[in-house]
Amino acid sequence: MIRRFRNEIAPKVEFIQHHQPPLDSGKYRVDLVQRIKPVKPADVLQEEWTPKVPTQDLGSRSLTFVVAGERFSALSPQQIAGLFPAEGSLGDHANVLPHITLTRSTLPWERSPDNDNHELPWLALLLFHDQDFDAKEDRPEPRVITLSELGAALEPGQDPNDPVTVIEVKRRLLEPVLPRKSELGFLAHVRRLKDDNNNPLPGESTLATVLCNRLPQAGGTSTAYLVSVEGRYLQGGEGFDFQNAPDGDDLIRLVCLKSWRFTCFDPKQSFTELLTNLDHEPGTLRLPGSGNAEADRYLAMGYLPLPHALRQGDRTVSWYHGPLSPGDVPAPEPVSALSADELLRYEARTGMFDVSYAAAWELGRMLTLQNQAVALALYQWKRAGGIAQRSLEQRRAGRTLSRLPFRSARTQAPMPPSVEAWFDDLRVLRNVPFDYLVPDERLLPVESLRFFHLDRRWLKCLLDGAYSIGRATEGERRREMRSGYSPASEADLLVTGCLLRSAVVSGWPELIVDGYNVVVPGNDFHPPGAGGLDLLRMERLSDNVLLCLFEGDVKTVDIHLKPEKMHFGVDAPTGTPPTFHKTLRDPATGEEIENSTIAIPWTRDQEHGVIDIAELAPKVQVAMRRTTMTSAPFALQMIEGVQKVRFTQKASSP
Repeated sequence: MIRRFRNEIAPKVEFIQHHQPPLDSGKYRVDLVQRIKPVKPADVLQEEWTPKVPTQDLGSRSLTFVVAGERFSALSPQQIAGLFPAEGSLGDHANVLPHITLTRSTLPWERSPDNDNHELPWLALLLFHDQDFDAKEDRPEPRVITLSELGAALEPGQDPNDPVTVIEVKRRLLEPVLPRKSELGFLAHVRRLKDDNNNPLPGESTLATVLCNRLPQAGGTSTAYLVSVEGRYLQGGEGFDFQNAPDGDDLIRLVCLKSWRFTCFDPKQSFTELLTNLDHEPGTLRLPGSGNAEADRYLAMGYLPLPHALRQGDRTVSWYHGPLSPGDVPAPEPVSALSADELLRYEARTGMFDVSYAAAWELGRMLTLQNQAVALALYQWKRAGGIAQRSLEQRRAGRTLSRLPFRSARTQAPMPPSVEAWFDDLRVLRNVPFDYLVPDERLLPVESLRFFHLDRRWLKCLLDGAYSIGRATEGERRREMRSGYSPASEADLLVTGCLLRSAVVSGWPELIVDGYNVVVPGNDFHPPGAGGLDLLRMERLSDNVLLCLFEGDVKTVDIHLKPEKMHFGVDAPTGTPPTFHKTLRDPATGEEIENSTIAIPWTRDQEHGVIDIAELAPKVQVAMRRTTMTSAPFALQMIEGVQKVRFTQKASSP
C-alpha cells in the first residue's frame, strides 16, 4: 500500500490588537466576610415586619495571592512559537522586520512600559548590525547576573540571588534603535488561527508577536534582542530612562529575555532569484543530442551509454536508463525472473545491450539481501506459503494427507509488516542509490529542475528482484505465479514527479512543493479548477537535491514556503536610487490598493535601517481610509507575501 499525503492548506489568520491578562502581575488581597442579614418577605409591610435574627457578622478572613508574570527569566523554548529570521539562518532578509512569536498570547501585556498604560507592551525587540560596532568587543553579549546586582525592586516570590540575563549597550548605539513609547503599540499584536468555519484551531492557535522596527544589515550579520522595557518609559511623555547616563559611551543595562543572530546574503541568492534562474532546459532527465540520429533517439528517452562488464570478463558499452523517464512508459506484463540475465535486451539497431531492467532487478535483490531481517522474514513467509499451497494442491488432487507432517491444509498468512513496509518504500524508490536514479551528473546540473515519469517497467523489475528471495528453481517460480500475488503487480500506478538540485533545498528547510494535473496560469495559491495531486514522497536526497513523487500526471509545480510561516517587512527596493516602499493591499481580497504605495520613512536614513513607525502608521491609516489605526491592521499590511515560483512542464516526446 502506497502512503499518500497532501501539503496542508494554511489556516485563516485573525489579527488582534492585544490580549490583556485578566489580572496584571502583582500582589492582591481578597477580603471575605460571612454576614447574616434577614430579608423581609415581599407580602409583609415594613412597619409590620420584625426580623427574628439581627444583622450580624459571623466572621471574616483575608486571603493574599500573587500573580507572578514573566519579568526576569529568559524565555524557554516552549514559550517561543517561532523566530524570523531563524536563529543562525543565512538568507535574503534585507527587507524583513525581524520578529518573535510567543505561545502565551498575553505575555507582552502582562506588565507596562511606564507602569501605567497596560495597552502598550513591556517587551521590545532591538536589532543591532555588526557594522554598528567599532570593535567586536562593543557588541552586546548577554551575561547572567543576580537580581541583587540588577538593583530592581523585588516582587513576592523573587529572591535576590535569582539569575537574570542582561545586555549592556552604549547609549549612542541604543538611542537610535530604541522605539518611541508611542510606537510600542504598533510593534506587538496577537494572531489567532481559525479553520474554514471561523472556529479557533485546537492547541496553541492564539499567539503573540513582537516586531522589530529595524531592517537587517544587507550582506552582513545582525543580532536581535528581546528586552524588557518595564517601567523604563516616563509617564505622560516619550522619554526613556537611560539611568542618568550623560555620555554617549556610557553603558545602558537592559534585561534580555532572548537573543539570536542571523545573516543576510547577496539578494541574487534569494529564494525567488534562485528559483527564477533555475536551469530547466531540457525539462526532463536526458542528455543533449550527439549528432548521431540513432544515438539521439536513445538519448531522448533518457538513456546514456555506460561501461558494462560481462560475465565472461569482457568489457563493452551498454545502454542504461534509470526509473525517472522523460515520458510515460506503458505498464508491462507481470515480471517473474530467476536472474537478471533474463531481462537483458539486445538492441540490434545499435548493436548494444540495454541493461536498464536487468540492473533494476539485480538492485532489488541485492538491497533486500542486504537487509537481513527483511530477507529472512520474506523467505520464511514464502516458505510457509509454499507449504500451504502444496497442501491445497494435494487436497484438490484427492491425495491423502495422512503421511504429511501437518494435520490440515493452511492458507497463506498475511505478509509480515516489516516486509510490507520494505516494498512500500521500494515503490517510491526509497533506499534506491542516487546513482541508479541519476546515473550522470549532466542529467541534473547544479541549480536545475527536471520533470519525469516513473518508469513502471523499471519499478516492476526492482520489486520482482526484491521478491525473488527464495526463488531459485523453475518450480518455485511457477508456484509463485500460480499464487497470483507479487509486489510488482502493485506498480501500475501512474506516478510522475520532479527533481530539484539547488541551494534553495539547503537554504530553506521548510520548502513546500504542490503539484497540479493541468497547466495552471497565474500565480495564485491553490488555484481554482486545478486538481491538486497527492504527494507519494517528498524527500531530500542530499543537502541540495529534493525528490518529489506525485500520484497522477503532474503538469504544474509550485515551490514555496509555508503560508502560515508569515513574516513582516517592506517591499524590496526599486527605482534609482533604489528605495524601500510598501504597497498596501485590500484585507478582504488581497489585491493591491490603487495609489497606495508608501515610501518608507526613516528615523535617520535608509542605510541605518530604522523605520519611523510613528510616521509610517498614520500614512497607512490615511491610505486605508481608517478612522483609527492599531497594531492589528498595521501588522496585516506589513505582512510580506510568501515567496512562490511556478513551473510548468513542457510537452516532450521521448
